[in-house]
Amino acid sequence: MQRLWWINPEKVLETEATLAFLTHEERTQHLRFIPPLKRHEYLVTRVLLKTILGRTLGIPAAAVQFTTNQWGRPELSPPSPLRFNVTHTEGLIALLLSDQHEVGADTERISRAPRLLALAPNVFAPAELSDLAALPTEQQAHRALTLWTLKESYIKARGMGLALALDGFAFRFGTDGAIHLEVEPRLNDDGARWQFETRTHGEHLISTAISAPARVEVEVKEALLP
Repeated sequence: MQRLWWINPEKVLETEATLAFLTHEERTQHLRFIPPLKRHEYLVTRVLLKTILGRTLGIPAAAVQFTTNQWGRPELSPPSPLRFNVTHTEGLIALLLSDQHEVGADTERISRAPRLLALAPNVFAPAELSDLAALPTEQQAHRALTLWTLKESYIKARGMGLALALDGFAFRFGTDGAIHLEVEPRLNDDGARWQFETRTHGEHLISTAISAPARVEVEVKEALLP
């Protein structure tokens, strides 16, 4: 089972019912976000996580608890075969679930593509920069957006965040549209064991990483929250 749940956070109101999803520690964290948009994004993310994970595990949302690994990635407590990763940006929150594979997801607004292109020399591997420069100018910003979200989805799936050197792995694109990952030996991984996809969702691009060398389907569903 692989599912990608999505929701527009603007469709979820801050009410006593949604605030009740937060633990005392989470309420404290919620209040630390000064911009109202980020505060609401945090609330909806927790409601989404606990609702969908609770339904999938067959337990009440209030019983869903988290811990973090040594690099800070959230995981279920007690440990579960269920793997998940959440991503959010203005106007969209997405949750990728699998009961068999490690997963990672990242999303960005398509309008951010030019800004990500400007960051390319600092975050992309040499092979990615070479491929990027070879593209027609009008295609480069979208490729930069695609690379950024793919790289984020991969480091999130590995569960190590920026402990993975961004220039130590490169995404290459086949003429058939297939996405291939090349990984330097120092990162201790095999790019062939991963499956990557990018999809346009309204004004956003979503990239996903799944540790499945054989093709698996990802079901995309809108999340209906309280």
